[in-house]
Amino acid sequence: MSSSSFSQIINSLQRKDDYFETQIPATWMQGRASFGGLVAALGVEALQQTLGTAIPLRTAQVAFIGPVGDGLLRIETTILRQGRNVTSMRADLIQGEQVACTVLACFGASRESVLSVSAPARPEVKSPEESYCFPRKEGLTPKFLDHFDIRLAEGERPFTSGSDKNHGIWVRFNEPGPASMAHIIALADTPPPIPLSMLSAPANGSSLTWSLEFLTDDIQANADEWWYVRAELTQCSNGYNQQRYSIWSPSGEAIAFANQVMAVFA
Repeated sequence: MSSSSFSQIINSLQRKDDYFETQIPATWMQGRASFGGLVAALGVEALQQTLGTAIPLRTAQVAFIGPVGDGLLRIETTILRQGRNVTSMRADLIQGEQVACTVLACFGASRESVLSVSAPARPEVKSPEESYCFPRKEGLTPKFLDHFDIRLAEGERPFTSGSDKNHGIWVRFNEPGPASMAHIIALADTPPPIPLSMLSAPANGSSLTWSLEFLTDDIQANADEWWYVRAELTQCSNGYNQQRYSIWSPSGEAIAFANQVMAVFA
């Protein structure tokens, strides 16, 4: 396992007097910014360590204010409100004295309820072995993808002039070990933006905001097992698009929903 593995970066988060600090390696870059799933996961990890108790994460809203590059990253956390069941918090991720990303999160203890409505079942799709394996192309493929194995089971490949608004991928980490909440956040951010598949030539995209909603507080799985992420393009105009996501564990359990707003420069 290299010194730039996901788990080692998360575990390298150091608590100073009133903030956290870590280094993001260049191997996690996607263009001029670091992989957003890693950035968001670091923010949530700092919040969990600040909270200091094992209250499950229920929601997280991420604002990508500016590109987070490789190098030193400072994270400042704030408890906004701490109630009997729910705690609301904020993490500001800072580089060069500028806030580059903000994470708002709600942690909530489980409660007994008479209500129970099941989430959608994982769709019946091709197996990972039957699905299209994304290749690695020097200078074209983002560096962070070297840390994942991604297989396209639904939809069309990037830059193929496609029209499908629904994509689905099998994804797993290329490193062993139990999946933490940080791993799940990163896995949820791996699908390529669907509008890129509608183009005929490479173009850049950038996330503006990302919200995640977690459905369970007990996930028993490994990071290097196959997880399934399905994305739906709900709208694309004026250079921006909205996508909705559903994430299933290796056992087929729905574990999270997400929504993302992106800019596509084409």
